[in-house]
Amino acid sequence: MGHSHVAPGVSGGIAVHRLPGGSPFLVIGENIHGTRVVLRGGRHVTVAPDGREVVCYQDERGVERHLPIPERLRKAADVAAGRVKHVQAAVLAILGGNDADATEGRAYLQMLARRQAQAGADWLDVNLDEVSTDRALQRESVVAVVRIVEAAVTVPVALDSSVAELIQAGLEASADPARLLLNSASIERPEVLDLAASAGCAVIVSAAGRGGLPTGVADRVANAEAIVEQAVRRGLDLGAIHVDPLVIPVAVEPDAGAQFLEAVAQLRARFGPRLHLTGGLSNVSFGLPARRLLNDTFIRMAAEAGVDSAIIDPIAADLRRVFGRDPDAPPSRLAADVLTGADAYGLEYLGAFRAGALAGEG
Repeated sequence: MGHSHVAPGVSGGIAVHRLPGGSPFLVIGENIHGTRVVLRGGRHVTVAPDGREVVCYQDERGVERHLPIPERLRKAADVAAGRVKHVQAAVLAILGGNDADATEGRAYLQMLARRQAQAGADWLDVNLDEVSTDRALQRESVVAVVRIVEAAVTVPVALDSSVAELIQAGLEASADPARLLLNSASIERPEVLDLAASAGCAVIVSAAGRGGLPTGVADRVANAEAIVEQAVRRGLDLGAIHVDPLVIPVAVEPDAGAQFLEAVAQLRARFGPRLHLTGGLSNVSFGLPARRLLNDTFIRMAAEAGVDSAIIDPIAADLRRVFGRDPDAPPSRLAADVLTGADAYGLEYLGAFRAGALAGEG
């Protein structure tokens, strides 16, 4: 594989990262998600003068602000275990708090949206499935957050949910549904394709099969081909389709990284340059140390294989750093061996980490 480099450009006031052939590397910013946590004992959570626990953050002027952790959330098992779901806290403050708390909730979500937009996100992934188990509250959350994000930034929303009804609610709430990205359709959930076709917007299609996650390369490719064909039959253009062959942590399945990369290469050869190939690329490093190194290396390898779109944190995964790394440097080579399964279960990688050879890699 050749080396890739990304040069920032400008589009709509945000950074655009381009691959060697000139095509953009599209970023779906993943931070407005109901599962995101900060540590209760960490620097982001403190006790305010009024005695309430709050999430500390800075607005765009650098002023410290406090997002109150709602009472119902403070009683949750996650908080008792030391983890605060900060996006959930903001949404609950908006929907169930007093005016002051609701104002802080909106300001917090606007801050998250603006930071990702400024970092170069092309869409902002919004997933609120975990905010509540109550479907009506989930729907209310999606409607509120889509409107808040669209009022804060010009970057469009990626509506991410395991429930088609919630994706539809987000479409109906949007001021410009044709700019949205729907996440996601699959063989088991083709109704999301109908929503995308009706709105005239882009869609992520997953390589999941009827039995769940795919196994191996052939399964990924076959499932992806089947759902792309369904999308095209509904009138969706290849340029509006982002195929996700699904990233599985290499700590769980040592060959998962290599399987993803090979599936990407085969799908790129099958469908050509117009189809987008994407994925939650940071999933590959779950359970391993020095995740930034692993994620950076995998993003570069995925781009070389044919990925031109990624569901990532554009702040943590600064693409100028990612594509500026020397792939032949010892840390990068150690990471690549883990990601391709050459270093099964990361024995050499973990040994290097314990020896301090990967210090500073996050």
